[in-house]
Amino acid sequence: MIRKAKLTDFPLVFPILKQIFDEMDMDTIKALPESQFYDLMKHGFYSPHYRYSHNRMWVEADEMDRPVGIMVMYGYDDQGLIDISLKSSYPKVGLPLDAIIFSDKEALPHEWYLDAIAVSPKHWGEGIGQQLIKFAPEVAKQKGYKKISLNVDQDNPRAARLYDYMGFKTTSTMTIGDRMYNHMVKKVN
Repeated sequence: MIRKAKLTDFPLVFPILKQIFDEMDMDTIKALPESQFYDLMKHGFYSPHYRYSHNRMWVEADEMDRPVGIMVMYGYDDQGLIDISLKSSYPKVGLPLDAIIFSDKEALPHEWYLDAIAVSPKHWGEGIGQQLIKFAPEVAKQKGYKKISLNVDQDNPRAARLYDYMGFKTTSTMTIGDRMYNHMVKKVN
């Protein structure tokens, strides 16, 4: 069952989301002690506006209502505030206010952006990622968007094949953090 994330989901959501950060291998994240990064992401999850806020996250829940897959989405116009909202939490976790964790703009104009899609390793191969991606156009339509986008690491051809199979087409490339990504777009019917 796909549902909006709840505040109580954070302990189960964080390890799923962290897989993405580990794969991205970003210097800004690697520089933080794991406990500090956990605390920072927890503050962000509880914030209503942050990039990885519970308000921007949908989860696939198992029969016990525990998240086993996650998808984070937002519109292009939200990029101006998704990371700024976390800065107020920096001092609470021991970071200076001028620290930069995420700075890249990942969505292009008029796009509903799929920032993160991840599944618990215990549930890989069960089609959960596909279910989440199939759900995204419904939300995009409700928000008034006619296309959805995502970025896939150029070193992840398996994911790129899945997104291509699901109707996404590469339209450009961009650098996010320290890596190159293909920007893929799909029209919403």
